[in-house]
Amino acid sequence: TLSPLELMELVLKAPIVKCEGFLKRKIVHLPAQIKMDTKTWVTFYVILRDNVLHFYKDQKCVKSNQDGSACELTEDSRIELEEDKKKRKILKISKKNGLEMMLRAEKNPSIDAWFEAVSGVSNSATLRSFDSIVNESIELNPESKNNGIDDGSVIESKEVIQKRISNFIKNRPGPDSKQIQALLTNQGIDISHFSNLDKEKKKKVLIRLLSTRPTYEDLEKKGYIKYTVFGCPLATLCTRQETQVPKIVTQCVEAIEYRGLKSSGLYRINGNNASIQKLRFKFDREEVVDLRDAEFDINMLTGVLKLFLRELPEPVIPFSYFPEIETAIRSPEMNEEQIVTTIKNILQSLPESNKMTFKYLLIHLARVAKEKDENQMDEHNLSIIFGPSLLGNHPDKANLLVDLPIQNKAIEIVIRNYKSVLRER
Repeated sequence: TLSPLELMELVLKAPIVKCEGFLKRKIVHLPAQIKMDTKTWVTFYVILRDNVLHFYKDQKCVKSNQDGSACELTEDSRIELEEDKKKRKILKISKKNGLEMMLRAEKNPSIDAWFEAVSGVSNSATLRSFDSIVNESIELNPESKNNGIDDGSVIESKEVIQKRISNFIKNRPGPDSKQIQALLTNQGIDISHFSNLDKEKKKKVLIRLLSTRPTYEDLEKKGYIKYTVFGCPLATLCTRQETQVPKIVTQCVEAIEYRGLKSSGLYRINGNNASIQKLRFKFDREEVVDLRDAEFDINMLTGVLKLFLRELPEPVIPFSYFPEIETAIRSPEMNEEQIVTTIKNILQSLPESNKMTFKYLLIHLARVAKEKDENQMDEHNLSIIFGPSLLGNHPDKANLLVDLPIQNKAIEIVIRNYKSVLRER
């Protein structure tokens, strides 16, 4: 049986689809032990579930639950957006084990959406991934180390992973059934019959638990999630801190500008995830932190700021304003100046904390863009990073691949015309 903590993680860690669609994949480099064709582009239907990219031959394979290949995105995965010789945008993923792959779509906005989704995933995992439990089973069962890639694919099959889980459940020592039952009963899960099941049936119970995931509202009610800074509504946080702009935003921006804005790939290059999470917990405990200290490098600071904005319940420009901006961006009759006027009018109607936070960040992003010859971060590149966290559609209505170009275009226009946007009249 699994320990209570591992059972809790299995219950809470059901996979979430964050992006999906057809992409072309080309393997650039492989770990030494794997041999396969690395010279051609191959089309796959790709699904990003939590922090794992799944590659399927087509959509029918997804619906019929056929095995595909997969690539886990970890904190040391390197995510880059480049251009090839034909000026096509390429999403490049490099892993510590030597795997390098390139992904591209037929339309540039589509690959921009994937870049944002994949970058966000590699920076934000706070719970142990399901693969970390699988990896523990390798340590417990050394003979399973060679069971991974047996058919030349980059990814392990579902069958191999399920075998590892089975070995893990079979060999892992754990608490008695009363402890497990007490833990899950507190979560509203009835497994009173669990102790009477054989090992195979226990495995089926755990797999069933994986198919459901409690809502954030339920987790909040039960006290598992308590927002202090990260995930706290903007107005609530500013009211509690008695500021117009959250302290984490002003402190991060001041420290980033103190170090200089000429760092290559500023905001695009991901900082160390473990260090980012450590700093996140300091802010959540509202500890006094001097971000100018040398222990906090610039990529770590940009990572914390991006994570804070990404975890806001609503973007800085709330969901309700997205349709109006979308209409302005899509309208062929509106030029850039008219779009700026529309966004200016929207800003004036925002709650004070949202309006002041947006303006504060806009001034900072404009300063970053001024150094684009040094940092390679012009208005367009910055809009890809900040579009979804500054402006977004409601999750129930959002279509990532459709909405993201609108978000990016709006933020790009705003940064380029920041003086007009900030002018009161």
